Amino acid sequence: MLQILSNSVMSGLIIMGIIGAFSYKLGFVDISGLISAFVVGFTVWYTGGVAAFSVLLFFFISSGIATKFKYKAKLKRNVAQEAKGKRSWRNVFGSGLIPMLFSIGVYVTQRLAAAGLVNPSLSFWMFGGFMGAVATTSADTLASEIGVFSKRKPRLITNLRRKVPPGTIGAVSLLGEGMALFAGVSIGIIVLLFAVLTPGWVPITSSEQILLIMPLAVLTAFIGCNLDSLIGAVAQNRYVCEICGAITDKEFHCGYETKYVGGFKRFTNACVNFSSSGMGAMLGVVLGAGMFVWIIGALFFWVLASSSN
Repeated sequence: MLQILSNSVMSGLIIMGIIGAFSYKLGFVDISGLISAFVVGFTVWYTGGVAAFSVLLFFFISSGIATKFKYKAKLKRNVAQEAKGKRSWRNVFGSGLIPMLFSIGVYVTQRLAAAGLVNPSLSFWMFGGFMGAVATTSADTLASEIGVFSKRKPRLITNLRRKVPPGTIGAVSLLGEGMALFAGVSIGIIVLLFAVLTPGWVPITSSEQILLIMPLAVLTAFIGCNLDSLIGAVAQNRYVCEICGAITDKEFHCGYETKYVGGFKRFTNACVNFSSSGMGAMLGVVLGAGMFVWIIGALFFWVLASSSN
């Protein structure tokens, strides 16, 4: 039995089988989502190891719980996920494909570095991209699913002075931003614990890189989440509910058909998630390389410009 568990392939198949069974039973995914989640999860387990898989598992569990949280109340407000909150293959690959690719990047660069073909720090940069992608999708999901219960009206990210109904595409709230930060801090703690307690499980090549883990996770979660809202507000297919005034991606809202008002019709929420995940990954690579001053500067000018609209 110990020999089976020590084999990364067999242990990965067993763990993914157990997690898949529970997630399907709890209604986190449908059949297509279950199969695609198995592919993403097993690939990350095999290429990124236990540390990377634990980060991905945090996203999977937290997003599932957040989606189910007060689901009936969300239905009444017309802000609930369709299909009883079950994620399909589009949702899974939209959020998981970029992290999976960067996990493969960690695996490949580690072996190239061992052969002396690339800089060993490249593996940490790839891991930073992985963290950035997962932090972005985690923060976005928690902010979206929990932020709708904010007691104050959210504001439109392209014009922070404008208040909009809950569920509006591109809307942000203090509660949602707080949940985004929570996601970033949680992922940072997970990786930090692995880096300190089992350093061989995280591709760290210097003590300075350990100091980058927490700010990397928090910044990619916060900025990536808001980038998701920005992309949604600018490019996602948008419909207006003529009953409550909400701008949504649903063709029916408040029991009536909505009116198409903008965005690209085929640019769905899954496309937004994929795009923001990729941006979060790139952000993670930049932060992993220690280029914090550029990111902080860009964030400052974006807030300044949006607030002045």
